This record gives sequence, structure tokens and C-alpha cells, in this order.
Amino acid sequence: MQPQTVSGGRQGNKFERARESLWGAPGFQRRNSTIITPAALLLPQSSWIVETIRTDDDFAIFLQMIDQEGGQRLVLPQRVCKAIYGQHDSIMKVRRKVRAQRGAATRRRRGEVETIATENIKAQE
Repeated sequence: MQPQTVSGGRQGNKFERARESLWGAPGFQRRNSTIITPAALLLPQSSWIVETIRTDDDFAIFLQMIDQEGGQRLVLPQRVCKAIYGQHDSIMKVRRKVRAQRGAATRRRRGEVETIATENIKAQE
């Protein structure tokens, strides 16, 4: 990434054009977060702005990093966004399955499964 000022340069224009092309489109949704990283031994303190914009037809992730040396702005390509979303969905699917299995095991230990099964049989009669 090249250092980028907020007001100029070819990349700055690309950043703004990409945001403006999505802004207000049908199904527009926007979320952003600001993260301030503390200074470490080798890394200075920096602020990150992570903005996700999603529409009916498109989505993008915009990153802005500001530190003592200036700032950088980056628009992630849609293929990168799809990879991030796909990885997140895959991880969450596994986590939901694990939580469901743990919950079922807990209910079996407590005997709640037999109670629920018994109630269903009585309701059918």
C-alpha cells in the first residue's frame, strides 16, 4: 500500500468513486468500526476505520489506516471480500454445529430429551 492523503491522488479518487458508486443503491447497508491499536515496541499507535457497504447487487470493504506518518486508504477487491465472507460463514457454520452438539449432549445428560420425546408422544395421542 502506498501512503495516501485524504484529499488527492489517483488512489484517493478511486477510493471515493468506489464508495460513491455504492452509496444509496437499492438495498444499501453500511457498517463501520474504528479500531485504535496501542503503540508497541516496534509499531506506533494507529487508527483503523473499517467500513463495509452492501447493496442488493454488490458489496465492498473499505480500510483506512492513520498513524503518525500519515494515512493509507484501500478498497478491497470483490473477490477478496467474497473470500473473507466465505471464510467467516464457514467458520460460523462449524461453530453453530459444535454448539448445537454440546447443547444436545447437555440436554441428554439432564434427561430433557426423554421429557420432550414423551411430551410429543402424549400430544400425538
